[in-house]
Amino acid sequence: MKHLYIQAHAVSPLSIRTDHAPGGAMTTKYIPGTAFVGGLAAIYRLLHLKKLEEFERLFLQEHVLYPNLYPAVFEKKNLKQSKALQERNTPVSPLPKTAQSCKRHPGFKFPQHEDNDGHGVRDSLVDWGLFALSSFKQYQLDDTKRLAILDEQKDCDCREAMDHFDGYYRRNDVEPEQMMTSQVERYTRLRTHTGIDRESETVQEGILYNRQVFEEGMQFWGLVKLPDDTALTTQLQEFLEEVGFDGLVHIGTGRSRGMGKVNLQGELIEDEQERFALFKDRLCAFDILIHKQADKFEIGKLDDRHFFALTLHSPLILCDDLLRYRGRIDEDALTDMLNGLQIPDLKLIYHTASVRRVTGWLELWGTPRTNEYAIETGSVFLFMCSSPLNSPTLQSALFELEEQGAGRRRAEGFGRLCVSDQFHQEVVLR
Repeated sequence: MKHLYIQAHAVSPLSIRTDHAPGGAMTTKYIPGTAFVGGLAAIYRLLHLKKLEEFERLFLQEHVLYPNLYPAVFEKKNLKQSKALQERNTPVSPLPKTAQSCKRHPGFKFPQHEDNDGHGVRDSLVDWGLFALSSFKQYQLDDTKRLAILDEQKDCDCREAMDHFDGYYRRNDVEPEQMMTSQVERYTRLRTHTGIDRESETVQEGILYNRQVFEEGMQFWGLVKLPDDTALTTQLQEFLEEVGFDGLVHIGTGRSRGMGKVNLQGELIEDEQERFALFKDRLCAFDILIHKQADKFEIGKLDDRHFFALTLHSPLILCDDLLRYRGRIDEDALTDMLNGLQIPDLKLIYHTASVRRVTGWLELWGTPRTNEYAIETGSVFLFMCSSPLNSPTLQSALFELEEQGAGRRRAEGFGRLCVSDQFHQEVVLR
């Protein structure tokens, strides 16, 4: 597949409501793929009304996998270090549910500056995975040794308790130990609106409400995935160049009030062979780390067992054969996601996940969407198997799953996942 990086810049205040309750004031912390593709489709129909075939290929046939656009503002008081990270065109990813930081001083240590009091962020997946594994009959430890697995990183270096840490972060591709969360709250504010009487078209008494919005200047980042189709790729690039810097694309609510105007910029990256090489290194490095930590806590008999994790980078709408929504990825679900590939002795040993309702509006047809249920972004599933991870068949299947995604509505940003996310290797505070 081909990857097209998208950078979005808010030209006017931007608001995307988190739900459709009448009193809802909160906005989402990112631009959902549904809103992004809806904004693109709306302007394409206005500019190219007669190009029906091209419109179908871009927006209806699910050839192009549009992403969620995650917040990508990393500057903090114009510090040189964070500004350098801001200018890197590298992925912005959601933190997994296993990420944790100091309860009193949360945040990454980078940038190292007196104004940054973060004590670091680490990942606890390996800890919880080994803790769950130590309860299995063949690997069972006594209670004291089991608790030692979790006690080692229970507190921060300052002796305060560790707590869950969420948000969106970017990693420096030149210096991988440098990571920083996006400054979302800094660019949000409340706007107060009055209601309009439909008959008199004047302010209606008794209607005063707030909307949380992203301010002008907020930036977002996403990754469009396309098939190896030169004509389709060229068509999308030309369209983005046509509308990207003219303020024609509007996203979210309040567009009749001048809100939601964004500029877009795309950059094509064609390095599938390099991505596959990095994927294999990441897959093996995570497995080696788990074995190393298992030896540290005297969990033996793992020489013929190998480990990999699935981390959701966007909500996943997954159904079983009876069209019931799944709340987790188990062995049967993963086998289906891998097109029936049977992985020897596959077992889900640990997971942390939540489910949320997905609502929305279908911009193409002007109708509300059917309510669905999705496994939430950041959910993590740790698997064990007896198949070596250097098996070409297994590597190709997992890489294809990461590239194509899984579940329903993948063309709208759903179903993005990462196999053995590099963040799970951060077992010490950074």
